[in-house]
Amino acid sequence: MNLYFILIELFILGLTLYLFAYKQELAVLYIPVILFARITIEPLTPAFLYYTIVSLLILYLAYKNAGFLRENIFALLLIILYAVLVTQTEDFETIRSSFFALIWLFLSIPLVSAIYKKHDKDTVMEELASAAFLILAVFIVNVAFSTVFSYSPKLMYGITSGILYGNLYATDFNILGIAVFIVLWNAISKRNLLFLATSIVAIAFIMLSFRRSVMGTTMLGVAAVLLILFSQHSFRKTALFIVLALFAGFVIVMNTSFVDVFIARYEQRKLDERELGEETRFLEYDILYQDMFVYNDYSPWFGYELLNSSGNYGKGVLEDRTLHSDITNIVHSTGVVGLLLYLLMIASSFVQSCRHAVKRLDFVIILFCGSAFLVYTVTGRYTSTESMMLLILLLMLPLARQENSTASASDAPGSLAATGFSPHAKAKAGMPQHAL
Repeated sequence: MNLYFILIELFILGLTLYLFAYKQELAVLYIPVILFARITIEPLTPAFLYYTIVSLLILYLAYKNAGFLRENIFALLLIILYAVLVTQTEDFETIRSSFFALIWLFLSIPLVSAIYKKHDKDTVMEELASAAFLILAVFIVNVAFSTVFSYSPKLMYGITSGILYGNLYATDFNILGIAVFIVLWNAISKRNLLFLATSIVAIAFIMLSFRRSVMGTTMLGVAAVLLILFSQHSFRKTALFIVLALFAGFVIVMNTSFVDVFIARYEQRKLDERELGEETRFLEYDILYQDMFVYNDYSPWFGYELLNSSGNYGKGVLEDRTLHSDITNIVHSTGVVGLLLYLLMIASSFVQSCRHAVKRLDFVIILFCGSAFLVYTVTGRYTSTESMMLLILLLMLPLARQENSTASASDAPGSLAATGFSPHAKAKAGMPQHAL
């Protein structure tokens, strides 16, 4: 696996240099790629280099978009709140990765809004699809290496043979359902066979992971693509999609042990014996209520301590288990104040997207993002910044300029058309336009 680790680290460094050199502000679309790729490996380079790379990239984007925090004032308030609460942390080393991840997330949400308003939708969607494709490609290559070399240090759900996932564990999979939706829609709308094949292989691997929330989100993404096609009266595309999907599924089932592995893992997880109400994460709400309002163990307004829930709630009734649900995790970490600011930040993003939504596609995207957000909020974790960022990047697509908006600015100095990146410039050059 060392070869894989080296290749991914070189990929991260190379991608970062490429983003700085060629993508300018649209580099924001590729940050989830860097974050996800890093998760799949045992780093050979110091963590300092990783934090520096991502932080410099975000600071560069912030420099290019002065005043971007006005796009979402609640993100700014959350940054201030976390900056104050982190001073009360007894062991910063244990929360360092989560702290940086959340600060990156809070900065990226208003950044995406500011950047999207300056670019046309076709260009943004093309770059977003490329980023999502890279995420799925890294996932597939990671599975291939891990399976060949029997590498599974996390032992997720006791899986020790067959298709393995390496260092990916639990919420590390959350980003995949969103990436599948983006890549699959692009594959069908642009007849991209490489993207279609990548989507199908990724879906097969996701189904064998038995991460129920991710499996559900992935299937929801497939349904959303079909809904988009039907709403656009793209019956031929829809029929082609269904035929290709059925054919690919038939090939996978007939030529692999997919069904046998699926059944074996289903029985191993014993999902039919698990009642939803018995999930421990649903007990967290009552436990925290007792802590804050009955026993007064810590402040209901500002929580116990930033990102430090392990063994520090319910008088240790669940031992060292960390809180799983986002709601309980945020309340324990930053109290009711932090939860309200977080929800207002996310709500503000959805409101912005709804206000700029014009086409049916926009509303399907918002519906899909809302559903995915609810699922991942219940199952956790909001500290999986790579999945939250990709969700925001997709959600904010309606904010990107429509063609008529770019047309009015086509003659302005420094405009997209002037640099050759607008749909109109592509048309003049003989390049096909793909309406989102």
